[in-house]
Amino acid sequence: MSSLQDRLDEFKRTFESGAPPYNAPRAAIETMHRATAELKATGIEDVALKIGDRAPSFTLLNQDRVEVASTDLLSQGPASAWGSHLN
Repeated sequence: MSSLQDRLDEFKRTFESGAPPYNAPRAAIETMHRATAELKATGIEDVALKIGDRAPSFTLLNQDRVEVASTDLLSQGPASAWGSHLN
């Protein structure tokens, strides 16, 4: 199975080609590239969490509008396992 990065790179190539099923117009792709460059220019990457960093605790609403705390989820196992069903 390919890595997540390989899958993301392939998606990006397909999306940016303008081919089906996305049919993204060149102008939209250029806008996204410009917005990404503007974000990077702010230095936001320097303050973003990196692989291995510990994220702060948080609480969010789930799909049923019930509060779910990250600490409760972590008691069930590592966060890296939460999305394992997507592989």
